[in-house]
This record gives sequence, structure tokens and C-alpha cells, in this order.
Amino acid sequence: MDRRMARRRGRTLRALAVSLACGLLPVSARAQTGTVTGIVVEATSGLPLDGVLVTLEAAPRGLLPSSNGMLAGMRTVYTGPDGAYRFADVVPGVYRLLLQRLGFRPLSVEADVRRPTNARISLGLELEPVALEAVNVEERARPPFRRATGAPRDDTEDAARLAAERLRQDLFLTTDSRALTFADIVDGITLGENDVFRALQRFPGVATRDDYTAELWTRGAPWAQTRVTFDGLPLFNPVHAVGVFSGVTPDILGAVFFHPGLRSVAQGEGAAGVVDLRSRPGDGDGTLDGALDLSMATAKLTLDQRAGDAAWIVSARRSYLDVLTGGLDWLGVKDVDLPYAFHDLAGRVDLPIGERAMLEASALWEEDRLFGDVEDVLEGTAARWGNAAGRITLQMPAGNWNARHTIGFSRYRSHIEPFDTIEVDRAPPWTEPATDGRIEHLRIASEYESGRTAGPAQWSAGVELVRQRATYDGPEPRYHPVKPDTIVRLTGEGTIVNAGAWVEARVHLGERIVVSPGWRVEVGSDVLDGPGVRVAPRIVARYAVGTNHSISLGAGRSWQYLQALALAGPSAHPAFHAGQFWLWAGPDAPALRSDVVTLGMERWLGDWLASITAYARHATGVALPDPTPGALYTRRPLYVQGENEARGIEASVRRVAGPWSASFGYTYGESEVEAAGRTYPASTDRRHRVDAMAALRLPAGFRAGAAYTGMSGAPFTRVVYRTADQGPEPCEFGFDCDRFRAFLEEPNAERTPAYRSLDATLQWAGVVRGVEVGAYLQVRNVLDRDNGSTYTGSEEVLVRNQSHWVDRFVRGLPRMPLLGARIAF
Repeated sequence: MDRRMARRRGRTLRALAVSLACGLLPVSARAQTGTVTGIVVEATSGLPLDGVLVTLEAAPRGLLPSSNGMLAGMRTVYTGPDGAYRFADVVPGVYRLLLQRLGFRPLSVEADVRRPTNARISLGLELEPVALEAVNVEERARPPFRRATGAPRDDTEDAARLAAERLRQDLFLTTDSRALTFADIVDGITLGENDVFRALQRFPGVATRDDYTAELWTRGAPWAQTRVTFDGLPLFNPVHAVGVFSGVTPDILGAVFFHPGLRSVAQGEGAAGVVDLRSRPGDGDGTLDGALDLSMATAKLTLDQRAGDAAWIVSARRSYLDVLTGGLDWLGVKDVDLPYAFHDLAGRVDLPIGERAMLEASALWEEDRLFGDVEDVLEGTAARWGNAAGRITLQMPAGNWNARHTIGFSRYRSHIEPFDTIEVDRAPPWTEPATDGRIEHLRIASEYESGRTAGPAQWSAGVELVRQRATYDGPEPRYHPVKPDTIVRLTGEGTIVNAGAWVEARVHLGERIVVSPGWRVEVGSDVLDGPGVRVAPRIVARYAVGTNHSISLGAGRSWQYLQALALAGPSAHPAFHAGQFWLWAGPDAPALRSDVVTLGMERWLGDWLASITAYARHATGVALPDPTPGALYTRRPLYVQGENEARGIEASVRRVAGPWSASFGYTYGESEVEAAGRTYPASTDRRHRVDAMAALRLPAGFRAGAAYTGMSGAPFTRVVYRTADQGPEPCEFGFDCDRFRAFLEEPNAERTPAYRSLDATLQWAGVVRGVEVGAYLQVRNVLDRDNGSTYTGSEEVLVRNQSHWVDRFVRGLPRMPLLGARIAF
């Protein structure tokens, strides 16, 4: 009997988790309301339990309870000393109650409220068979970046992190999938902004180029092989300020899931991984909620509101340094204008349709603009680049299944007018040609998910039609930090149309083993070296060693039809470009195929969560710059086709709850490519990486934290110069060849210096006359290390009459204090 009850509870919790991820909501907007009350007790003794997080969820709907709306969407309360809880204004319908408390097994039950009445549901929780430290959950001022929600205890960090980890474990069988909470972003001490991508850089298996970019190198793969999606739509290079900031702010997000290897077959492209960003519905009790953030670079405003089952939210951000520097003219300060700005605007609307359907619409627009001269760098510049995406989703029941029908569109555009570049020791200025690049993505999809079944399996399936169109008209991409000038233009366009279908199941084999097989089939446009019918299977199995200890094993395949070749567009520096040159798969270009295998273990140790994962990835059809050593100024192919082998091991331990939090992660990874008859390290290969974070809650609303990152150097190919009489090859690129000739040495035979950075923060939050206010101070690179990680060329120097090559790198961020403030109402 106990085993049957345990299986029933497990199936109920799994059904809850799957339904939460889909965000479906049956509604009854005009019905009268009642209350749901009850008492939670300890199952063995029958004594009441206080501090239990009780979540009431319309079945099915939502994501996770947390701060700032991250992983949010349910109604949550805590039990009092008598174990009692209460939800008011509950409309008739089918609901689920999820009970969670550290030290006890989570419990999920279903309740059918058939008429406006006072429903009473009392439950018991079973102890976890582990020893836990005491966790003191007390009413206190919320830390900065926290949205005001009214209730003082319904979104504490402990509850958010615990709920996020528990639900992640139930949603995804692989132990290396990650769920990001808002507290993780704060503890990550991102660059002044509350930045999603920079917070993800703190996870094991993730590296990056240098301090100046929020881009992710996932397990030794370049940024373009990690697909970022916003409500299921791809965003291509969604970063601001040539990579410094993420293009999506956390305030609009309800969930952030990161899959560095395997994920559901419902998610298509992403050779190395997927960052799954999901918008959140508006929140509140009918009043208008809002938050205003001011950092040293941007200002941001978020407004949201809920009225019954209808809700809306909008979040807008803009940089203001162009306005600030322009205003200095009033003070008599000249020649300090910054003719650059970026903005992003995102929103979502949820509307009930009838009694059992819901309409969702969400959109995102993020753009960078360069609109003038930058002294000693650029002249006559006019450029725009960025992403726009929008979708409409109808959620409704279909028999015993839940259905989602979606139509969505995403576009990336980079448009640059002709401009002049000014570089040291060069005259006259060189006029770059105009550049225009576009990627358009149209998706029409229907997804279905089974409800509760009598058997041990749950099913999901879907069909979709995807059309992607890419165009480019501009100069050749720039593969190397120093490349002779060229006026050679590339033009082209291509369209990729794929019809796909997928099916996925979750099957329980006894009490300890869960298996999730999946199958995805795509049929469409021909691609080089690829079959007409492209199959992407996946299978994941998880074995429960004990209540708090599990092992997972998985293997899968994915296809990617767009991959970035190299930097392209306006450049204030060889390392910083506005856009990228994208290669689209077709009869003359390959599709990138990636096969991944992972083996992982995860275990709860009290309120600590430890994990270790081994992975291997093999990718074919990778487009790479020609690695052949020799003259750089002679004609080379646009790209060569190669393969990538990556393998490694990741270990981490994290304290999820308590008055102080901490985490430590170590990654060892290798990433090699084979192309043009050579095997060499990938340019994104950082063999060793260490991340450590700690945060302490202090009295009076203060919080202190520190984060440390250390990485071994990244490979680079040295570029050396010889005078015209040192090289017999003819020059094809213009006047620079009369002065010097550039040569490539062995591919990625050198490595940049190691990277080390210690960052610190002090935050305060409180309530002043009913308004939540907060402020923070960050200090980046406390130890003021050089951290030169981006190679820009080499120069020849004489030491004791002997010639030596000295490599040059872009210095990382110096020791830098950053201030910010927030007001929430």
C-alpha cells in the first residue's frame, strides 16, 4: 500500500511539473469565488508543521514561485505555527496543491473545487531520511532587484531556490540541466546590470572570451552554437554594446532553463546547448505593480498588473550615456559625445477565452544604434542591429490532452551605412562598404501533452513548420584580429524550410528507474552532406539510488542550420564588432550535426546540492576559417568544413538555503577541431575553470557577497608581419601590402594568459513609507589583474640584438566600482 501511495504521489508531482512548464490555464473569469484552507502536519507524529511552502496552482499552469517574477506564476503561502494555510478568492476549477519544506519529501495533490465554497484540505508530510541544518525563515526586508508582491514571506530566496531545484529535477532527468533564479543573478555579481547571460557564466561548463562580453562558450563551443530562445523563438546574438550586456532583462522572465547538452526533442537547433527564456504573466492583486532600476549605464522600468485571470506586463530599458555626454555641452565641455545607444522593450498579455482556454501574446524588441562620429575611431557612422520576436499562443484542452497552438516570428538585422575607420599609423582613413545582413524565422507549431493516465507513462508530441531566410550584402568577414583591408563584397541569400514532428515519453520502470525516449524527424530543404530526412533521437534514463541521490545517463542528436562564421560590421576595435556573418545550410553548405552523451550524478547533502557530470560531444559540418599557415593577404576560401570533438567533466556543490549561501564549481574540458588536414585546439577551448561564490545576509537589510572566477588561457593563432621583400606571394588586398605582409603561424598553437577575477558586492534593501527601495555597490576585479584574453596581434622587438615576437592582448576590466538603485511599488 505504501509503495502504491508513493508511486501515486510521484505521478502527481510529475504531472504537476510537466504542466507547469507548459503554462496552461483553465479559467473561469466570471465565476464566484471561495476559499481553500487546511492544516499541514508531520505524517508520523501528527504535529502541525510551520514554514511549509504551500502552492495553489490551477491545473495546469505556471512555472515556479520566486522573487522578481523569475520562475513565478503560482499563488503561494507559508503555514503558520498551527500548520494552517489559507487561499482566498478561489474560483471553481481543478487545482493542485504543492507542499515543500526543507527536510521533508515534497507532496502534490489534486483538488476539484466544483462550486464557490470553503474547501478544507489537510495533508501530512514525510521526513526526508537525511540530517538537515536548521533554516531560520524570518520576515525581513527583501534584497534589491526584488519585485514587490504584497505578502512578506511568499517569495523568500530559500523557497525560490528550493522550489527551482526540486522542479528542475522533476522536469529534466539529466543532472546537468540548470534553473536560474533571481537570487542566482544577484549572487553572480554581474556587470552592474542584473544580467542573465553573465549569471549563466558562473555555471560549470560555461566559459567566455573576456570581461567585455556576456556571450557563452558552452563546453568548448562558440557562442553561435548555443541557441537562445524567447518563448520558443530563436534570438540571434541577443547582446547589447557589442556583447557587453544581455539583450533580455530578467524582469520580463518567468523562467530561465539552461541545457548545456541534452534537452527535449521539442527544442530543435542548438548544437552545444539551449538557453530557454520564458516570459512571465503579469502579477498582483489587481493594483498596478512596478519597479524602476538605475545602473551606471541604463535605466529600466517594469510595470505589470493582474485582474482576475487576465494579466499584462511590459519592461523597457535604455542606455543613457549618449544623453548624459550630450548634456555636457551645456557645461562647456566639448568633444565628449557618445553617439551610441541601445534599448530593449518586452511585454506579454494573457487573456482568458471562454471557460477553459487562454490566449498568450508576448514580444521582444532589442536594438543597438550608432549614429555619429567617435573621435579617433569612426567617422560618418550610421548603424542599427538587433532582434525582434513575437508570438501568439492559444492554450486549450483537447480531450484528455492539453494543446498549445503557436505562430511566431523572429528577425535579426544588422544594417551599417558606409563609414570611415581611423587607425593609428594609418593615413588616409579607409572607407568600409555598407553592410546589410538579415535572418528571418517563422514558426507555426502545435504541441500536445497528455494528462494523467492510468498507466506509468506520460506523453507529449508536436508538429511544426519552420521557415528561415538569411541574406547578406557586405564585406568579407574578419576571421583574424589583424587582416589586410579589403573591398571585396559578399552577397547571397538562402531559404531553409523544414517540417518537423516529434514525440516524447516518460516511462517509470519500477520505483527507481525513469526513462524518457524521444524522436524528432525533420524533412525539408536539401543540405550539403546531410540526408533528406534528418532524424534527431534522444534518450535519457535516471536511476534513484536513494531519496536524495540520483544518476542519469543520456544520449541525443540535434541539427543546426545557421552558424556564425566570423565577425562582421563596424568595428571600434578588432575585438569588438557589431554583428556576425552567418552561414545558412543548403545544397552548397553543411548543416551542423551534433551528437552528445552525458553521465551525471546528483545528491542532496542536507541543504547542499552536489553534482558531477561527464560529457562528450561530436559535431560535424562545422564551418571554420582556413587554418593553413601562410600568407594572410592572399585569397583564401570563405570557410572550410571541419569536425569538433569536446569532452570533459564538471563538478559543483551549492548551498541552496540558509542565512548564507555558497557555491563552488570546477570544470575540466577539452575541445579540438579537425579541418584542412590539421587537428588543433578550438579557439573556445579553456581547459580549466573554477568558480566560487558566497553571500551573507546581514542585519538591517544588508547583504554582502563575493565571486571568484579563474580560467586557463584560450588558444589563438599568431599573426606575424614581414616586409614586402620577405614574401614572394602576390598581394591581392590593396595598398597595405606595399608596407607589410601578414602571415598566419600554426593554428591555435599559442594561448592567452590565464584569467583571474575577484568581484565583491554590498547591497541594502528596505521599505520606506510603503515603497520598497534598494541600492548596491559592486567592485569588479578587486585585485586589479590585467586579464588580457583577446589577442589583437604581435609585434617584433629586439632584445640583445635578437628578434622576438611579443603578443598583444586587450586588457580586461580594471578595478571598477559600480553603483545602482531600485524602487519597487
